[in-house]
Amino acid sequence: MHVDRAQQLADAARVISDGASHRALFFEGDAGIGKTALLIEVHQRHGDSTVCYVDLATTWAALDVLNHICWQASDQGIRMDSFRALKQRYGEVPTVNFHGMSMDRSHLDLALSVNADRETQNSALSDELVARLAESATGPGSGPIVLLDGFDRCEPPLQSWISTSFLPNLLTSRRITVFLAGRSVPSLSHPYAGVVRNLILPPFDAATVQEWIDLVGVEELKGSAEELCSKLDGLPSAISEFLAQFPREG
Repeated sequence: MHVDRAQQLADAARVISDGASHRALFFEGDAGIGKTALLIEVHQRHGDSTVCYVDLATTWAALDVLNHICWQASDQGIRMDSFRALKQRYGEVPTVNFHGMSMDRSHLDLALSVNADRETQNSALSDELVARLAESATGPGSGPIVLLDGFDRCEPPLQSWISTSFLPNLLTSRRITVFLAGRSVPSLSHPYAGVVRNLILPPFDAATVQEWIDLVGVEELKGSAEELCSKLDGLPSAISEFLAQFPREG
């Protein structure tokens, strides 16, 4: 049932089909408002394109994000040999976490050097990944789609890399469409801010809840949309869970 987000899904379809001036949509809203469900619906509706989904809440580092996209794109027929070769050439650069650390100058210099190497590696791999994705587009509306979920739930260093490096890199290519969701979303600088549209997802109103009740076909709930919406704060997740307790008629 997606009577609830018809407008957002239509906006997504326009972006994917090159029918909009922006190339990315950021879905922002409270927990339970339906951000993940919306991304999943976009994924299902546009499976004829290459679609890569990353749950940032369970992803710890930039390299993990790049690897997830690489694996999914490769499974969908995009050649990623050059990305894998570049990663192999760099090897594994250890990650240094400065939180709560105490070290002398020599160890600090070493740690800074390791982190600089990691940033260089991530930048090169990001460039290569974006190039391979962009090359896979065969015409208008056929480019790859990158879905980034749970932006607010990943660690601050990863948020910073996504905001200042990875998203600008993706948006540099006019052939890649980006959808991102979170309770908070990145604020991009010029010129990338101009190609992003922020959509704040509101709670459901009583009219939408009534549509859900009609679709489910629960006779005893007819006329109770206002009360149900008020009790469940208009949150799609709570309403969906409540209505799932009732079997559909027919």
